[in-house]
Amino acid sequence: LNCHRMKPALFSVLCEIKEKTVLSLRNTQEEEPPDPQLMRLDNMLIAEGVAGPEKGSGPNAAANASAAAAGGPGQPENAIEHSDYRAKLAQIRQIYHQELEKYEQACNEFTTHVMNLLREQSRTRPITPKEIERMVQIIHKKFNSIQVQLKQSTCEAVMILRSRFLDARRKRRNFSKQATEILNEYFYSHLSNPYP
Repeated sequence: LNCHRMKPALFSVLCEIKEKTVLSLRNTQEEEPPDPQLMRLDNMLIAEGVAGPEKGSGPNAAANASAAAAGGPGQPENAIEHSDYRAKLAQIRQIYHQELEKYEQACNEFTTHVMNLLREQSRTRPITPKEIERMVQIIHKKFNSIQVQLKQSTCEAVMILRSRFLDARRKRRNFSKQATEILNEYFYSHLSNPYP
């Protein structure tokens, strides 16, 4: 079609039609504010240390967070649970970043593909840079819904993890080894009346 002798005439007719329709399209284009749900999810992921800089990178940061959640200074019997919590949080963080990277890569590849198609088609029909930009915005908006789902499921995983490990109200605490020995000693020495 690019080599056809009537191509310039067709192109000029398409340009005229486009000029008439573009006037009606200009009024519909408005800048949309950022998605509040996405902002809330981002803030939560940053607060939990999943997104952004490594929050629990220092040994004291994680111990302080878990001690604050447990309601007291870092107790030795809780150390194993807190290391499990940190390990699982690191696993969630790793999965989140892998999926986010895949999402960004797919979005970039698709956007590049569409832009190349539009540039190729612009040889045959008139396509303005504004239209290409608008199409890119539409693609990014569609991909944003995938990003929201990823962030939402990550937030849910973090909340479940927190409720399992850091909820002090549900936590069953065992006596320390020394307290168990004292209680057993008392129990066996007072078998006739074991409970004071």
